[in-house]
Amino acid sequence: MPSKQKQTLTQRELIEKVLNIDVSDDEIASYFIESQEESDAFQPLIVPNPDLIIDDGRESAVLLNTFNKLAKARRHRIYKRRIRNWDGVKIVAEGDSWFQYPLILKDVIDQLCDLDKFKYAIYGLSEAGDLLSNIVREDEITAAIENENPDVFLISGGGNDMVGNERMASMVHKYSHNRKVENYPNKKFDEFLDEIEDIYRNLFTRLLAKRRHLKIVCHGYDFAIPNAGKWLGKPLEKQKIVDKTLQKGIVAVMIDRFNERLNAIANDFVGSVYHVDCRSVVTDWYDELHPKNTSYFKVAERFDEVIKKALSDNLPAAPIPVDIDASPRGRGIASSRVVSQGIDSARRATPVSRLSEADFADILVSRARHVLNTDIASPKTIEERKQIEKDLSDHLEKIHHENDLLPINFLEKGVKQAQSVCRISTIGSYGTGFLIANRNFIMTNNHVLPNAQEAVRSRAEFDYDEDNILYTVELKPEQFFVTDEELDFTIVACDPDPLPDDITAIELLRDPATITRGERANIIQHPSGGTKKVSIHDNKVTYVYDKAIQYRSDTKPGSSGSPVFNNEWDLVALHHAGWFDSDGSGAATNQGIRISKIVDFLINGSDRESTGMLGELLANISTIAGKFVDATNAAQATSSPKNSKSKNKSGDKSVTLNLNGGIDQITINFGE
Repeated sequence: MPSKQKQTLTQRELIEKVLNIDVSDDEIASYFIESQEESDAFQPLIVPNPDLIIDDGRESAVLLNTFNKLAKARRHRIYKRRIRNWDGVKIVAEGDSWFQYPLILKDVIDQLCDLDKFKYAIYGLSEAGDLLSNIVREDEITAAIENENPDVFLISGGGNDMVGNERMASMVHKYSHNRKVENYPNKKFDEFLDEIEDIYRNLFTRLLAKRRHLKIVCHGYDFAIPNAGKWLGKPLEKQKIVDKTLQKGIVAVMIDRFNERLNAIANDFVGSVYHVDCRSVVTDWYDELHPKNTSYFKVAERFDEVIKKALSDNLPAAPIPVDIDASPRGRGIASSRVVSQGIDSARRATPVSRLSEADFADILVSRARHVLNTDIASPKTIEERKQIEKDLSDHLEKIHHENDLLPINFLEKGVKQAQSVCRISTIGSYGTGFLIANRNFIMTNNHVLPNAQEAVRSRAEFDYDEDNILYTVELKPEQFFVTDEELDFTIVACDPDPLPDDITAIELLRDPATITRGERANIIQHPSGGTKKVSIHDNKVTYVYDKAIQYRSDTKPGSSGSPVFNNEWDLVALHHAGWFDSDGSGAATNQGIRISKIVDFLINGSDRESTGMLGELLANISTIAGKFVDATNAAQATSSPKNSKSKNKSGDKSVTLNLNGGIDQITINFGE
């Protein structure tokens, strides 16, 4: 008996059918075809079948965009209906076309949503064609996880980053008859893996810092088969690689290494992150990159196994840092600062040492003299030092604890300093930074901007206080760039021309006695890459170390590189790290590098890259030394910075700095 001829529909009727979740996926798929010419790697473009759909005169571009968005809307409707009386596993899913192949294929998420085969309620964020960097940058994930409170988060990303726009050709060497298959991936492929790993680690760290018991599941695709297509076959042919067996072998090597990298990440987040190994699962391919429905079902089965394992694991969630928003692997700082579960806190932040009793007493006395405005003798015993600390603490408590009384201009000063704080937008993550010196420099963390190459691809965004970013400032690392891994700071030149004149720079101070235990650490920041916020509650300094201070001030991922102020709004530290304590208390510890140590580094010199603008920067370093600062405790600058041979901006050959205490000045000479 001949099959019944398919009913023709108008475009409006087709839209209504797609949004009707009582209509089966199979029926809807029959009304669509893929536009092969317009589709990109993991971004298939789905269009109505012209033989079945009556053209009603709508603009085709609008129509195409409509149907690709409708697939996501359809999933949301299915989820909302299912969640009404749901007591099963809830999932949020984000990713590329393996998770969202619109309408004509039943992808991984479509399979997992099938209640006849699996038992999940899945809130889908995925859109075909998403780059992993865009997935993270747009940050729908955080909001969805907060709103839906899922048991599991699924992520699929990296494939489009590797093969979209024929990027595959740039990641392999040209054909050579004596080159082994495993040696074809080149340095750019290694850099790609490093970048993808950075993005994944940052994302997992950020999510787990907020929800320590969330289960995260990722995957690394299967061994795709080049078939003269524009995503694999054609790019390889551009490199004169035409042998089909060799092409297949090269892709397999790259997929293996991609999966190995993801598996290594999962192993660093034991009990929280799980890797689904999809290799050798797909037996039939729809195209070079996507399985057919039967194989998507096999992949979904593999996901189902891993999800069940993750939910049944009773492994305790290891301590998760609450910050370090960019931990660049393979870019100078990875081995000491990559942040993940299961590693001790010394690997999360710059190692610090306790100050000697004498050094801490010097800071305490200088601070007490400044705050109490009275001459205090240096303590000769520990008991005398403790009494000074108690006197200072009692004074601060009277002002700040019980009544929280502050001068009215406290708020005005804070708002003024906040104008200088910006969001640092990098590839795959956000950080915070701020103007220093004469507005020609921005300071942030080394792990936010680890090198000049990263700075070139990043930007500083100012006045993101409400809904809009009003000013975007270009970074100029070719003019000036200095960084240090141990102190976790970077200073980069910038072009401040777009900024209004009333946005001024934050002053760099060399005085080491700007804050001590028991005082407040106020932090202006862009937490989670969002609008500017300030932490001024429950923000006591708990420890003062040689290179850093620790405090209770609230921060989030994205706060890396924020300025830390005392209650006089003096810059005292550069926020760079945080973690949950592993003592079972659930308390968070946050840490900032002392500004005085960064200034000492700049003045005393070290092996680092610098330019003639160093003199311009140093000329703007000052002190808040008062009449009670001892000359004997003043910092000694005994050597000029290395590699600083250029004249300063004004053309002088020297820079004169005013230093603490009895040292009136020191002159640093710059050669011709």
